[in-house]
Amino acid sequence: MKLRPYQEKCINDLFDWLGRHPTGNPIVEATVGAGKSVIIAELCRRVIAMQPTARIVMCVASRELCRQNLDKLLAVWADAPAGVCSASLGAKDLESQIIFATIGSIANHADKLGKVDIMLIDECHNVNSKDTGMYRTLINDIKRFGNPSLCVIGFTGTPYRGDGIWLWQGEDPLFAGTACRITMDELLEQGYLAPLVVDKGDKPKMDVSNVKMSGGDFVVKDLAHVAINDDLIKAVMDDFYISGFTTRNKFLFYCVNKEHAYKVLEALQSFMGLNPAIITADTPKGERDKTLSCYKLPKGDPDAINALVSIGTLTTGFDAPETDCIVLLRPTRSPVLYVQIAGRGMRIADGKKDCLWLDYTDTTEVLGAVNRIKGRNKSRSSSSTSAPVKYCDECGNANKVHATECAECGWIFPARAPRTHGTVAGDNAPLAGYEPPVEQWMDVLDVSYHKHQKGDKPPTLRIDYDIGELYPVSEWKCFEHSGFALQKACEWWDSTIGGSVPFSVDDVIVALNQTSHKMPRKILCAKESGGRYWQIKDKAKFFDSVPGMLIQQVQAVTPPVITDNDLPF
Repeated sequence: MKLRPYQEKCINDLFDWLGRHPTGNPIVEATVGAGKSVIIAELCRRVIAMQPTARIVMCVASRELCRQNLDKLLAVWADAPAGVCSASLGAKDLESQIIFATIGSIANHADKLGKVDIMLIDECHNVNSKDTGMYRTLINDIKRFGNPSLCVIGFTGTPYRGDGIWLWQGEDPLFAGTACRITMDELLEQGYLAPLVVDKGDKPKMDVSNVKMSGGDFVVKDLAHVAINDDLIKAVMDDFYISGFTTRNKFLFYCVNKEHAYKVLEALQSFMGLNPAIITADTPKGERDKTLSCYKLPKGDPDAINALVSIGTLTTGFDAPETDCIVLLRPTRSPVLYVQIAGRGMRIADGKKDCLWLDYTDTTEVLGAVNRIKGRNKSRSSSSTSAPVKYCDECGNANKVHATECAECGWIFPARAPRTHGTVAGDNAPLAGYEPPVEQWMDVLDVSYHKHQKGDKPPTLRIDYDIGELYPVSEWKCFEHSGFALQKACEWWDSTIGGSVPFSVDDVIVALNQTSHKMPRKILCAKESGGRYWQIKDKAKFFDSVPGMLIQQVQAVTPPVITDNDLPF
């Protein structure tokens, strides 16, 4: 399995950090869709390659994540010396060189593990901030029974606690800071995440002004009194029918408690064409597995479930990329929960260009754009006796008090740090910096094919569509690349001409010029706000046949010079 460039960089940055902090425990901050399971798998493979006797324990809270991470390891390294310690998965292996475990099944067995060199913790924001809880017990026991120099590496997309404080700040933190960061903005820009979009217009909204708070979030019992309101639920369902049901395919509903969820489920069961189901923390394992499997079935399958109602679940370890609508009916002030819920709809899938975000609470209004959520620095006590440090406002890592630039992320400290308000912002949009593009269907008058060379990288096929404007609209197909890019090129070839796929761009152009093939009559073009060029978003499902050797090459107008930064790969 070939890593994406940012995954490769992440692992290299992690090893570099460990070299600079030989006794520290780092965090890998990897947002939703970054492929933490793949990074963990490749990290295990490289550690064993460098140190053949090393032993690794990978811990998570849920069996779904445990199974998912093990599957990725076996995909990367088929004969990996790995085992499972998880009662819910029916295995208790404490002897393999690499052990994938659920924390509840392994926490009390450190004395039977022997020496462990590295402990990996997925979703490490679940580790108790104080020296208590199952994770801290296991770590302390491994140090006591097997290896006092145990290295702990955490993985999470939300490296802060429910109150927004970075995980490595406060009393007796387990972690020392972030070794590498894969951000939501980075993956959105590279096309590895689907953006969240909103439906404009007034929507019903829960009034939580009188709901009590505890531990940084709403008291669920009090919140339920507001949420379980027949008039409110009816108003929400009416709006959902217009805004989401008629335009989307797979829906996730997040509710307050079980009674609220069943009220919502009952309302959804009246929608013709909607097959909803419910998942709670009490759902039996077999029923839960079957329900989740049916939700992941494609549209049109007679057993497919297309709407899931949940309470306190489906926030981590749940991977259903086809989800294209999130319905938030559970107000929260937890930045961790907010980011996790939003992330369930941002994974990419074939035919999916974005995810509709329907917030019937004030969560987005209060917490702000999800891609601007980050941790905050803990106020330093005037009575602290430790050496003074200056925390970076961008990544939260500690620096020398007179530093002008963060040693970890390169952020420049302002002459006077601006006052911040933690995770709270005042933007109702679920994503900052993202404006839905202007879209327009264009008639295709002609098409031409060209070989495009970008530096020393493999050449690509550039397809120019003449739409009657000064410049054609272009797209690129990567026949000489590998992985996902090659897969998409092969899919285009199959739909355009069919037959055996040529191995080179030169052969592709020859075949296109000599063989009758399909050309879309219309293409959906989009132009970003302030952008200069149209980009292709979709093609009509009907085509004209283009005869071989009769393709008119568009040479009358020289296309604009396209820099490497303009290209989508």
